[in-house]
Formats: sequence, structure tokens, C-alpha cells
Amino acid sequence: MLTSGLPRIKTEYRTETPKVRFRITGTKQYLHLSGAGVTHGTRYAWSGTKAQARALRDRAAMEGRDWPFKAVKRIEVEE
Repeated sequence: MLTSGLPRIKTEYRTETPKVRFRITGTKQYLHLSGAGVTHGTRYAWSGTKAQARALRDRAAMEGRDWPFKAVKRIEVEE
């Protein structure tokens, strides 16, 4: 087998898939996909990566807003 000696070019980029949702503990209310307000059920619920979830929570804390949501894994809340 002949090889060129050139490094192999990676064509597949790994991206983190959405894995968490924000839910108000003890309810079926989720953060709306707009990032503001709540929605009942998961149809219009926000979904994102853990890093995005931290950024939303930290932004709310910096603005002094109350943050009643807890991050939950999407697999735990699929309806």
C-alpha cells in the first residue's frame, strides 16, 4: 500500500448536542425557548448544551433576576 505521508484531514467536527432543559422544580413548567418566561411541557421549551445553560443562569444572576429553574437532562423529561 502506498501512502503520501500527508496528515489525514479531519472532516468530521464534533459538536455537543443539546442535552439539558431548564425546569422549575416540582412542576412541568420549563424555560421558554426564547429564554424568557415559561411554557408547560417540552414542545416550546428551551434546549441547549450545559455551557449554554450555565451562561443563561449566570446572566440572570448578574442582572439580579430570580432564577427558579434547575437544569435537567433532556432524556429525563421527554414526554
